[in-house]
Amino acid sequence: MAEIKLILMTHVAYFRRHPWLLLLFIVGLSLGSALLTAIAGLNQEAKNRHQKSSALIDTTVSHIAKPPMGQQYIDGKLWITLRQQGITNAQPVLRGKLTLASGKTLYLQGIDSLIWLTQQLPASATQSGSNSDTVFAFDSIMIDSKTGARLALNGSRLAFSGNTLQLANSPHTPHFSLVDDIGMWSITDIAYADMLLKANGKISFIEFIGLTPGQIPKIEAILADNARLVAAQEQDFDALSEAFFFNLAALALLGYIVAAFLSFNAIKLAIAGRKKLLTQFAILGCSPKAIRTAIGIEFTLMSFFTALLGSILGFVIANALVLDINRTLVGLYQLEQALTISWQWQTLALGFVVNLATMALMLITQNLLTQKNNLQNNSRSVFYSGLAAVIAAIGYLYFNAQSEFEALLLCFFIILLFVLITPKCLQSLLSCSNPFGDPLWQWLYADSKLQLQELRIAIVAILVALGSAIGMQIMVESFSNTLNAHLEQQLSADVYIQIEQYQPELRARLAADPDIKQVGIYMSGDGYVNQVPATLASFGNGQQSFAHINLTSGDAVNAGHFANNGCIANEQASIKYKHQLGDMLAFKQNQHIFACRISAFAYDYGNTALSLIIEEQRLQASPLHWQVYGLSVTLNEHITVAQLTERLINDYHIDSSFITENKRFKEIANRLFNDTFKVTKVLNGFILAIALVSLCISLLSLSAQHAKQLAALNNLGVDDTQLQKLKLVQTTLLVGFTCLFALPLGFALGFALLKFVMPIAFGWTIHMYADLPALLSTCMLLLLAAVVCAYLPVKQLTASLHPKRH
Repeated sequence: MAEIKLILMTHVAYFRRHPWLLLLFIVGLSLGSALLTAIAGLNQEAKNRHQKSSALIDTTVSHIAKPPMGQQYIDGKLWITLRQQGITNAQPVLRGKLTLASGKTLYLQGIDSLIWLTQQLPASATQSGSNSDTVFAFDSIMIDSKTGARLALNGSRLAFSGNTLQLANSPHTPHFSLVDDIGMWSITDIAYADMLLKANGKISFIEFIGLTPGQIPKIEAILADNARLVAAQEQDFDALSEAFFFNLAALALLGYIVAAFLSFNAIKLAIAGRKKLLTQFAILGCSPKAIRTAIGIEFTLMSFFTALLGSILGFVIANALVLDINRTLVGLYQLEQALTISWQWQTLALGFVVNLATMALMLITQNLLTQKNNLQNNSRSVFYSGLAAVIAAIGYLYFNAQSEFEALLLCFFIILLFVLITPKCLQSLLSCSNPFGDPLWQWLYADSKLQLQELRIAIVAILVALGSAIGMQIMVESFSNTLNAHLEQQLSADVYIQIEQYQPELRARLAADPDIKQVGIYMSGDGYVNQVPATLASFGNGQQSFAHINLTSGDAVNAGHFANNGCIANEQASIKYKHQLGDMLAFKQNQHIFACRISAFAYDYGNTALSLIIEEQRLQASPLHWQVYGLSVTLNEHITVAQLTERLINDYHIDSSFITENKRFKEIANRLFNDTFKVTKVLNGFILAIALVSLCISLLSLSAQHAKQLAALNNLGVDDTQLQKLKLVQTTLLVGFTCLFALPLGFALGFALLKFVMPIAFGWTIHMYADLPALLSTCMLLLLAAVVCAYLPVKQLTASLHPKRH
């Protein structure tokens, strides 16, 4: 123990003398584990979103009774029947939206608040700034304090202090109180919610607490066809969002790898710097076992400390991203409950295990690199063997990738290919004979060889980060352009009218209006095809109603596509779910089954579920539940959109909030779909920032080694300004050369993402589009940021020369 203590104390003293090295160590694994734990935490919260009761009681929800497919509500009498039959572990929930006088929307949730008389409100739902439990009144609304800030609600934390909500088109002015940590759904008593939402005794769903297997058949018999019982962890959201979180996790893992380069650089420099120390310990009689134990303790403590920092930072990152992710999950993946982020010990454990494994791998790798064995003597043959293996793996995956994992593995080998060749090409360039005649440029060229050895890890980090950012930028830009072109054809009407129920009279009046050329409709019902969430939709009767549908074959929709039970499936049915032309599909909704034959496939960007299109008359004649969502209106040439909008309001008495012109509708659709990639952009920004930190700290950690060289130049008459310019030019050239390889890496990754990852994960075929000026500006911004990061260590180096000059 005395030997181990001596070695550890000496290592602590070593890090005190080399603070930048210690910072490099901590920052690398902390930032990497922060990204990894942030996404892992978000993913876990998404999986566990139904574990907490909507009534804010600390009990796990096991099952949910939902309305039948195609319906929004359940008859409230079902809950009363369940109570009469002895099922007391069921809680009714009513959800809806209230429009405030300001035009903003309040999401309201009604629950059976009588349960709080027997079960205390959780400690998490307390008044901000107060130690007492939240005061609840049956005729008031509890609003999350963050939601209150968004809605600009100024009031006290009590519902009895004159705080009232001004509602639009409602005589009621409910009291409210601001409460912390209850989420996006504001809470009130279910009877009060029924009055405000005009639900007439209907409820949204019923939550079952701790349902036993023996109770399930009894409950299903009571529910019959009036509701469907679903296990809490078997939601449509899980199937639809799996690819989204898988891709986010892959991107976070990439960020961890980039950040791990920092710590690898630290281990490399620490082992080189402490080599003499370890030798002295051996000379003093310390056993090899004690030395290994001390190093193991050091790295274990470092792994735990960086994992702790990473989990805290990851919690902050997850909270910063949760709003964007919520919008994406609710809008595209049918998330029913917004994510609420809390710190999880599992993320700390994940970070600790990954950090410990990474450090062990780094030590083994560093030992292999420092040993003068056959691996080092035959480095050329080893390099070309590894290069050949990577190229072979890329070739195999290019022709055989079928799963998401294989598609992302292809991206990994593409990155690995450039990681191998970029430093090798730079090393070959600097191995040429010195082409410069000027002494300073000769020194710069010679010094660059040394810099390459020390900055190799930082250069690789920048290569991977910038290449990934360019690849993601190409993917996002390609998706945006493809989506714009798709929406241009899909949303071809001039005006869209939202309607809450089927109104054939309104549709007939609009169709007979001389100012209107054509009236379309969008109606659909939800169901399943082979347990996959699916939608059965229609745009009307006759091929003209489907003229905006873009078939993958390039043909126009005609009557033959709907003959003999024909239907048009979206592209996802072919790519993701492997259906083929002529396949008979059984669309199941509740107890009803609707059969149709796939006659064509259509592009359907932004949708992650399977979708089928049929004629209106077939959907109306079926026993399925369906809903009309809106009408599309195409104008005659003699009238403008503004004129028709005025007529729709005055003559047809349609609320202006239900009328959306074509341009605005496209903006809404674009914003919804672009939210999918907003988190991707943020993660890319984190990865680029980590790479720049890697470069900056690497340069700072080398300051002691370069001080003597710069001092010699300074004594020969080279002033501080010249030295700073030389080092900045050197950094610019090294990073600029890296950017030259990052561009083709980005294009290769963009191609792989569009050709493999997007089709396999989401079922979308997207054509590649590269905005070259934007990509070059990204490289230039990174180059400028790298020069700025390099200025501080260069300034520190030159400033340290002045005492030596005197």
